Amino acid sequence: MATTTVVSNGASSATANGAPYPDDKLPKKLVDAMQGIFGKHPGYRTTHAKGLLVEGTFTPTEQAKTLSIAHHFNTASTPVVARFSVGGGLPHVADVAEGATPKGIAIRFKIDKDTHTDLISHSFNGFAARTGEDFLAFLKVFGAQGAAASTLEKAKAAGGDYSTEQKTFDQANAEFGAFLKVHEAAFKFVSSSKPNPYNYGTITYYEPNTHILTNKDGKTTNVRYRLVPADGEHLYPKDTDQDKENLQKLGPNYLEDDLQQRFPGKPIVFTIQAHIADPNDILDDATIPYKSINFLPIGKLVINKVSDDNAAKQKQIAFSPTPEKGGIKGIKSSKDPLIQARKGVYWISSDQRRHEKQTE
Repeated sequence: MATTTVVSNGASSATANGAPYPDDKLPKKLVDAMQGIFGKHPGYRTTHAKGLLVEGTFTPTEQAKTLSIAHHFNTASTPVVARFSVGGGLPHVADVAEGATPKGIAIRFKIDKDTHTDLISHSFNGFAARTGEDFLAFLKVFGAQGAAASTLEKAKAAGGDYSTEQKTFDQANAEFGAFLKVHEAAFKFVSSSKPNPYNYGTITYYEPNTHILTNKDGKTTNVRYRLVPADGEHLYPKDTDQDKENLQKLGPNYLEDDLQQRFPGKPIVFTIQAHIADPNDILDDATIPYKSINFLPIGKLVINKVSDDNAAKQKQIAFSPTPEKGGIKGIKSSKDPLIQARKGVYWISSDQRRHEKQTE
């Protein structure tokens, strides 16, 4: 299987417009695998398909400028456009569904009309795989188990003999279980709690990949970001049958409904923290959170508006896991191999939806 070529600055070998070279087949295989699981939904993102664009401002702290020369760390405030989303590749999934996790927020800091930088985070502290190859292996066994389960369910509903479907499911389920036994990160991802926040502003978000910041003295600092809700973390319980019934009463779009109703009177506010790596922290493995307890608040993010022409803008905007892609100085990607795999996936997915008409 082809792997991403990493050059000295940590960037993927790519064409001038940011597309992967044709012989870099891994990102396309990842997109195909995810669309095999969720289906192909023209005009939507491959994953985190359901979401809403919002707008607001970022105000840096004094500490921010000690870490980076990045413009938004050193100016009074910067406009942002962001996208709240639920996990999975189904554009109309219920917000409380098990598959609608992790929740996510992607943020674009708009320096000027030609310059920006993105921060992409989700509500799971880590990732399911260290590399794109490992993630592809996970998707294959996960997809096979899910497809076999669906086929078995349909066979049972139709009546008659379903022994063949049962055998296929048992085999796929065993292979999935065997994979999880030897892939601790994937097991943790699958078995972790799947919280439902009161709203998009009452859950913590984590940026899983290391970014490298450079300050005015040329000092570099390795960080991952954490978005801490100003209103505190508030999650719906689901320990009892009554809790689960209450969740179903929220409605399939309760998170988006809240966004449509709350602004401008009730902004969503986060403190963005830079989680600064210790010398012994692992920088190139997104499955392993930093052990460091060094957190530096770098600014306040205030979201107070749902974007106009939301559907059209969502098709066009393409957030990037490589923070330097928008021309920013003072922030760049690390050599985490997952960043390069994600870069290709994001490019393919955005190119697809920009040339498609939404049919649902």
